[in-house]
Amino acid sequence: MADSQGITADGTSFSHRTSADGITPKVWAELGEAVSITPPNPSRSSVDFTHLKSPNKTREHKPSMIEPGEATVVLNYNKATRVKIDALFVAEGIQEFQIGYPDGATETFSGFLTGKPTEGVEVEGKLTLNCPIKVTGLPVYDEGN
Repeated sequence: MADSQGITADGTSFSHRTSADGITPKVWAELGEAVSITPPNPSRSSVDFTHLKSPNKTREHKPSMIEPGEATVVLNYNKATRVKIDALFVAEGIQEFQIGYPDGATETFSGFLTGKPTEGVEVEGKLTLNCPIKVTGLPVYDEGN
């Protein structure tokens, strides 16, 4: 059996676009120390086209709209990160985010924070910021070099 081609998550980053629309190249800044990232999870609904003469008495479906889903990032708490995240939450409009993978690939998507970041607090634990993001449009994956 061949050796695994998988890679570890070490080095993955979560960034926010800081440059204005139309400015190239785009400028990205990490939001903070990400400890967990759930990438966007698009799904597609279907429309039922079943009729009384559907072949083999089997329902017929056709693809419909794509729901771009949500993304979540959990960050280590510190004051600077909390201020940054709070500003994104109250900002009007759509923001641009990017996940940077250790192999040079990126996944870029637009969205907005749907909840004010919450701190996770537990006995003998660390403080974290949980940031839910509603995704708008399809994420773009770039395999890099």
